[in-house]
Amino acid sequence: MKKIIALLLTSLMLLGAIGVGAAESAPAYIDADAANMTGTVRFWTAFAGQFGTDAMIADFNALYPNINVEYTVYKNNSEGNMTVNTAMLAGEIDVLLGFHTYNTAARWENNMLLDLTDRLAADNLDLVKEWGTDVYTYNGRCYCFPSGGLSAFVAINMDMWNAAGLGELPLEWTWDQYLDACRAMTTEDVIGGSDFNQTEWWTYSVYQTLGKDALYNEEGLSNFDHPLFAQALNREIAAEQEGIWYPKAVYAADGTYARVMFLNGKIASTTESIVTRFLSDKENYPHDFLVGYAPYPVNDLSETNYLTGYLPQSFYCVAQNCQDADAAYAFAKFAATYGSKYLFKAGHASQWTGIQADEIINVVFGSREEAEKLVDVDSYIRSVLAFNAPSYRETNITAFARLAAIRDEYGMYALSGQMSVEEALKTAKEEADAAILEAQQQ
Repeated sequence: MKKIIALLLTSLMLLGAIGVGAAESAPAYIDADAANMTGTVRFWTAFAGQFGTDAMIADFNALYPNINVEYTVYKNNSEGNMTVNTAMLAGEIDVLLGFHTYNTAARWENNMLLDLTDRLAADNLDLVKEWGTDVYTYNGRCYCFPSGGLSAFVAINMDMWNAAGLGELPLEWTWDQYLDACRAMTTEDVIGGSDFNQTEWWTYSVYQTLGKDALYNEEGLSNFDHPLFAQALNREIAAEQEGIWYPKAVYAADGTYARVMFLNGKIASTTESIVTRFLSDKENYPHDFLVGYAPYPVNDLSETNYLTGYLPQSFYCVAQNCQDADAAYAFAKFAATYGSKYLFKAGHASQWTGIQADEIINVVFGSREEAEKLVDVDSYIRSVLAFNAPSYRETNITAFARLAAIRDEYGMYALSGQMSVEEALKTAKEEADAAILEAQQQ
């Protein structure tokens, strides 16, 4: 009954947002004839039903009762994205929640996504006003809703933090201070810290300082010769060699996730983004400690922390060969606006500027009371729900997919000891510059 009432209230709220008799310039988040629209939408997502997908579809159907949404869950890895591309080309996908700029850019460049530009204009949906950016376009046309992001933070085992006598969780801190905490929490059986298992995270401390377009210099070529990249690699390698950070090369070699190492007590802390989504699943991720959250560390306390806010990460897209464009667009539009609050349930974040912060605790945990059984709630709000905080952004995505691959390849060569930091970054710079120049000539 509570769920039915909640859905009815959601329906009233959203229908009210349409604004009966509203000015023509008002955004049309919900179609005026939503109750009468029909069709089937085949939705592909990386998030299983319990991670917000079921609830989001239920909210959609409260407004669009005659549009049937069927969803398929895929794995957001290289193999999973190849499966997505094959299925999309075969006409098996109508709406995709896709991840990473390079995957989405490759799809629009290969004519796999529906051009949404005219539909957005008709609905008076401005990319900057609604999602904070209009950079994710191709030849001046829009092929996706830039709707999702990630929080970057440090997840902390509060039992281990308190046992080390580290006091209150920091409101801000430097890398030196964080590594000192890792040193204090390291024991014979526990490593004090870790970087997130995804290779690309070695560059995030560069993103934190530079704020935008970290992979490009002012001339539009690659930025791998910026001293911050060498600093990031050398710092991570030194922490791993000292034994206070879990080695990223081991993550890559055995496919282990940082969240698994953290929740099974092997590491006391880790830079993370999505661990919250697994905390309620005690069957698969058994743990008996509260999780605390601290902001992503800075290189220098005098600078702005551009990883306080959200990193661009996910995009709702409509397939070029979708079976019912009107129904597919209506669902993608809803998912990228009112439905985007459920991204938090999956450990991600919404980029939509209309999100209501007070809803998120209930969406993620059910209630504040339930949240307090799992996390330090105040630090979760500060470090994860950092609405309107400074955010990293991209305004240049020339040859972005190639630069991302180079970043990961040569970063791992350095982290695994196959190349020196100097040699890895020099080669990365040369290959990335060549990729950019080639792209500019096309």
